Amino acid sequence: MYTIKTIGTVALALATGAGAASAAGATHEAKGRIEHLNPRAQHLTVGQQTYRYDPRAMGQGLRRGEQVRVVYREAHGHRYAIKILPAV
Repeated sequence: MYTIKTIGTVALALATGAGAASAAGATHEAKGRIEHLNPRAQHLTVGQQTYRYDPRAMGQGLRRGEQVRVVYREAHGHRYAIKILPAV
């Protein structure tokens, strides 16, 4: 019985770790014009989509109307910007 519990615990730990690694690596990309920018609320709207971002790390020099490329992750029903780059 002890062996079965140990194997079950190890299998659960491996499955959870693999799921977290795949979720952490799933990034998406969007291009568009900045429609709305709110550094206080840490929100950025590109096209029709809203992204959360860190204005201290990524918000320097962003302006409404600017064409950008946003690399983001989805988590807990929100889109979190990882990188905000000029559109090419």
